[in-house]
Amino acid sequence: MVSIPVRIRPLIILFGDSITQQGFGWTDTSPGWAALLSRDYSRRADVLNRGFSGYNTRMALDLLPNIVGSSSTGQQQTNILFATVFFGANDAALPGELQHIPPDEYSNNLISIVEHMKKSTLQVSVGDDNSKDVESCSSDDDDLPIILFTPPPVDADAWYAHRGEPKDKKRINDRANENAKLYGDIVKDVAKKANCSVLDVFDCLGGNGPVETYGKHLRDGLHLSASGNVLVYEGLMEVLGKDHPHLLPMIDGSGKYGKSGIPLEEKLWGELC
Repeated sequence: MVSIPVRIRPLIILFGDSITQQGFGWTDTSPGWAALLSRDYSRRADVLNRGFSGYNTRMALDLLPNIVGSSSTGQQQTNILFATVFFGANDAALPGELQHIPPDEYSNNLISIVEHMKKSTLQVSVGDDNSKDVESCSSDDDDLPIILFTPPPVDADAWYAHRGEPKDKKRINDRANENAKLYGDIVKDVAKKANCSVLDVFDCLGGNGPVETYGKHLRDGLHLSASGNVLVYEGLMEVLGKDHPHLLPMIDGSGKYGKSGIPLEEKLWGELC
């Protein structure tokens, strides 16, 4: 391993469980929601995937200081456009399962995650390196845009089939769609209290409808299929457009000299000829 100085573009931080870890794609050739997001922000921002398979919010809260520190930790400060927090698919495992987190603790953990990210000494950057629209956020600022994702719906039978029948043949399903919805309602409640945007992944994938509808958006009953990844990506861009339109990629003005949005980095090639 060699250490060399590299200039990092403004960051988009994706913090979550396996659905975030697999956000750049799974074993097939279909791009994940994070890959689609990274495509849109190419030459504008660096998408930092911090997904951890199997993690619940209790584990995530312990890990978070290693992901987003403060100036006192000695970690290098970097401009942040926005962050996403996507936990709950494991927290919503049924009581008795190792990953299960009770609803009250789940709510408190999400609040603590948001508070830690907002209280950390960060910079929220809008524009390129030449932009003046850059503000330093003190430890008391709430300017870091954080988008909370609800857990997706669950096709319990498909998930059971994917996991395989246990040797003792006594294992019941460890997930339930009703529980995923319950935990999603908690996310929406936390988003209101913490002044965060929210992406209702459960509703986005059709979780309130029949399993035949939402099941096709899950590759194994729990994780996103190709269509599920597209829906999550589209939902995220819709939330950004509604709540933070200035953070969308700049489209007009050749992507650099438009009226709003995140511009392309450096000069356009035609300006160098």
